[in-house]
Amino acid sequence: MNFRLLKKRLATRVGLNSIHGRLTAIAFFFIIGTAVIIGGVGFRYTAGFEKERFHEHFRLLARYMASNAELGMLLGNRSLLAELSDNMLDIEDIESIEIINQQGEIIVTRGHKEAEKRGSVVAKVYSRPMNAAENPFVDVAAEREELGQVRLGYSLRGLARLKNKLALSFLVISSVLALMSAILYLRFSRSIRAPLKDILRVARKVSAGDLNVRAEGGTLLEISTLASAFNEMLVALQLHRRKIQEANDLVAKQKTMAEVGRFSMIVAHEIKNPLAIIKGSLGPLRKTTSTMEVKERMFSFIDDEIDRINRLIEDFLQFSRPRKVVLQRQTVAAFLPLLINRIELLSQQVKVMVPCREECLSRELAVDAVLIGQALLNIVRNGLDAAGPAGEVRVTIDCSDEELLFSIVDNGPGIEEQDLSQIFDPFFSKKAKGTGLGLAIANETVVAHSGHLAAHNMRGGGACFVLSLPFVKKGVVDGADTDC
Repeated sequence: MNFRLLKKRLATRVGLNSIHGRLTAIAFFFIIGTAVIIGGVGFRYTAGFEKERFHEHFRLLARYMASNAELGMLLGNRSLLAELSDNMLDIEDIESIEIINQQGEIIVTRGHKEAEKRGSVVAKVYSRPMNAAENPFVDVAAEREELGQVRLGYSLRGLARLKNKLALSFLVISSVLALMSAILYLRFSRSIRAPLKDILRVARKVSAGDLNVRAEGGTLLEISTLASAFNEMLVALQLHRRKIQEANDLVAKQKTMAEVGRFSMIVAHEIKNPLAIIKGSLGPLRKTTSTMEVKERMFSFIDDEIDRINRLIEDFLQFSRPRKVVLQRQTVAAFLPLLINRIELLSQQVKVMVPCREECLSRELAVDAVLIGQALLNIVRNGLDAAGPAGEVRVTIDCSDEELLFSIVDNGPGIEEQDLSQIFDPFFSKKAKGTGLGLAIANETVVAHSGHLAAHNMRGGGACFVLSLPFVKKGVVDGADTDC
């Protein structure tokens, strides 16, 4: 495994991938390190001082023993020296005493059984002048005679006990100091971390769209200032959102009014022209001199314009009040025949070709056959209008692995390049008698079927509309309602 990846996973598991985790680790490292160093250095110096005092203690005892042994050595009284040695052995940690005369002979030796002698100290025994001070530890400048020496052997058990006691004391003190430092750090860390977590919680709610939440500042001045600034930002965002909403509402209202005005103008314009033609046709009908041929022509004009008004109203109603799209699963083989028949009945100028592969005929579609038929008819009518009376519209039905494809090609003049991006917009039309709703309704119907409708110009002239409908995938439930 990559070492960097292993290091990253380990850091994540122990919490070192966050600022709080790293600061906590650093704080504990310095707290424990400081306690150990201070305790170790303090123990070392204290133990050294006590060791020096310990050895100095026995040197003083040896000098004291030497000053008291002067009389016994002058008199040669060994029993006195032995009694003095026995008394000295009662002192803790003194293991053995040897008194040596001037000739180097050991005249008295005393010691404990199974003595543990770890150190020894020697003090010389001198004879003092008669005018010497009574203090045995004061050196006299007068000339003195060396009578012998006292060798005092001692053990280090007391020193070891003292060291252990000192070590335990320093360990306890260091542990208490480290624990208190850790507790104070954790309390301080919590006073920072809790408000920051609260600000993070508020930020998440704000990102979800809730601007009514507020952050708590905590007790620290800096965090409280940060929380106050964050809350002020939320208030500003609420005010800004309210202003944007009001502006959007105003724009939507103005846009709606503009659409209503445009809608009313188009309706008035489109109805006015047929009514003018109808009114003009009524004049010859009122004349008694008009021939039957003229009257029949006028009636024909009136019928055409009434059909035009009726189609216009139907388009507006369909656009303003779209019907529900009821999707039903059916195979391509069951869906196409009725649709092809409706297209062919529209005009003799329409040619339908179905080079669809046999395996595609068994694929299923989720369609509203009536609405898809109306959408295709709108596109074909648009092609017929563009092609003119002598033109032709070819409808090719084919399929890919995932879609059923309809290609509607006319041999008209095509679509101007600047109009291709607006061809499916409502009310966009370049025809004298068009409402601009046919292609818009067709596009909405196709989108409601999760399909796609696109337009482009052919190289040899004319326009091509490609309508695609997706096949049903496995696991899709039958029947679904949506708004067209």
